[in-house]
Amino acid sequence: MTCPDCRQAELVENRENIRYTESGLHYVTLCNILVERCPACGNTLVNIPKMEQLHRLLANIVIKKSGRLEPFEITFLRKSLGWSKADFARNMHVRPSQVRHWESEYKPSPMGEANELLLRSLVAHNRRIDNYFDEMANLSLSPQPHAQRRVAISRNHKGWVADEAA
Repeated sequence: MTCPDCRQAELVENRENIRYTESGLHYVTLCNILVERCPACGNTLVNIPKMEQLHRLLANIVIKKSGRLEPFEITFLRKSLGWSKADFARNMHVRPSQVRHWESEYKPSPMGEANELLLRSLVAHNRRIDNYFDEMANLSLSPQPHAQRRVAISRNHKGWVADEAA
């Protein structure tokens, strides 16, 4: 295929591992992704198939993590639900200013455990919770050491799969 920007050269295809920071989750790497580069102008086209399935997998990874949600993870989960900040505030029964505090990069205010459990449950869809106290204990919301988190995402014949140990 000819470069859509410069129209001077054919794109060169390679399979690469790419950091998927566009998701809002800085720790995600997509593995073996088709990347096309123009040798003339440097234009890069990245082909990420089945985006909806990929984002669902990422949401499931985030809601199952131990420890508290980071502000950028709260934002990712809110967006995965298709909610604006106003929608999120209404559905969580809080003021819009509270959502801004939860998602703030500079001066975050931690989300309360009950709200965090509700958010994780909403994202999990149709998951009935009979005992909130047991559920909170199962989620290990206690503070965890700040280890760097890494998630590598690959695609196989079944679709997207995660390797959180990467």
